[in-house]
Amino acid sequence: MEKQLETKAPEKKPKPSFINAKSTKISSTSPHQVQDAGYNLVDALLKHDQHLDERLEGLVIQSDDTQEKVSKLEQELKDLKKTSQDYDDQIATLEAKTSAVFDNATTKLIKKYLAIYERLKTDEKLFKTSCNEELERLQLELATHDDVTDANKADLQAQLDKYKERIEEGRIELASINRKVATLKRQIEQVPNRQELREYRLRFSELYNQVSGTHRSTKQFFSLYNSLEDTKRYLEKELSLLNSIVDSFQVVSGSASGREDFCRQLQQTHDGMKETCSKVEKRLQTEKLGVEKMHIEFQKLVDLKVSYEKCLKELEAECKRNDHLLAECKDFEKSAVPTTN
Repeated sequence: MEKQLETKAPEKKPKPSFINAKSTKISSTSPHQVQDAGYNLVDALLKHDQHLDERLEGLVIQSDDTQEKVSKLEQELKDLKKTSQDYDDQIATLEAKTSAVFDNATTKLIKKYLAIYERLKTDEKLFKTSCNEELERLQLELATHDDVTDANKADLQAQLDKYKERIEEGRIELASINRKVATLKRQIEQVPNRQELREYRLRFSELYNQVSGTHRSTKQFFSLYNSLEDTKRYLEKELSLLNSIVDSFQVVSGSASGREDFCRQLQQTHDGMKETCSKVEKRLQTEKLGVEKMHIEFQKLVDLKVSYEKCLKELEAECKRNDHLLAECKDFEKSAVPTTN
């Protein structure tokens, strides 16, 4: 036991308060009692030393746990930074896509969300800086202080809970921003691009041509039917007229007055047929004039279609040129950013 006492002496640990309390009693007792008191004192010192060692091991374990938690927090911050970088790229792509489609109101809304996103990035950087400073402070405390009280443990746990709460709030806010970005992305995807609009135009043109051909053939069939129906009606009238003439001629052939009446009726029938023919000829002339007008209008529409296709080709060429110029401007801005920094 004396050897153990000698080995523990160089550590220069603080003496417990009960050593001074018992020293006054040892001086007034016998040597045997002094030896027993010394043994008891050594045992107390060994127990106190063992208690301090156990406490030190507990603090070391707690320090390892704290470092592990801090490393996990750093890893989460790295993941958040990577995710935010991905969202930066996606938002830049969305801005490039929506620059020619969205109106000013939607652009302002997107800029507002981008400003919120930039503010979140700034908060994330500040939070990371504060976490690194707090990590350095904790490591300095662990290196310089061997004795940590229960109050310090409670403070560290409260700070850790506070940081966890801040991280959770940041995750919730980032999730809401992600939902808004996903909503805007779906809205952008619902708007057809130029290639899709070109395909739609071609499909509608084909459908219009198909419907127009079907309508034209149907009109021709109706016109043919009406003309055949008119021919049939005229033939039936002519046949009935000839039959009535033959029947009337057989009846009135025996008397002179009957023949005169018969001739007068034939003259009236002939005059009616002439009048009908004149009406049909007038209608034919009217239809010819309508056909000529429609032909002139069709020719104008053909010229307008040609000019429209020409303007469309020029517009497509200008759009391609605009896209090329925008790409060159973006490349120039990207190349000019490092020089300004």
